[in-house]
Amino acid sequence: MSRQTVIRVGALSIQIAILLLIWQGFLHPIRGGLLVLAVGFVAFFFTRDSSGRNQGHR
Repeated sequence: MSRQTVIRVGALSIQIAILLLIWQGFLHPIRGGLLVLAVGFVAFFFTRDSSGRNQGHR
């Protein structure tokens, strides 16, 4: 598995966990929604950035 795939799967699992916390009533929906958006944005940023010049960097 590539680094991009690992980041995407990790971000997706974090988002699912946040949604479960909202559903259980542990998290405020607005705050949880912002967290989901933030995690998605970070994952998108890392996968977009690592496709080019950052390929050899570990």
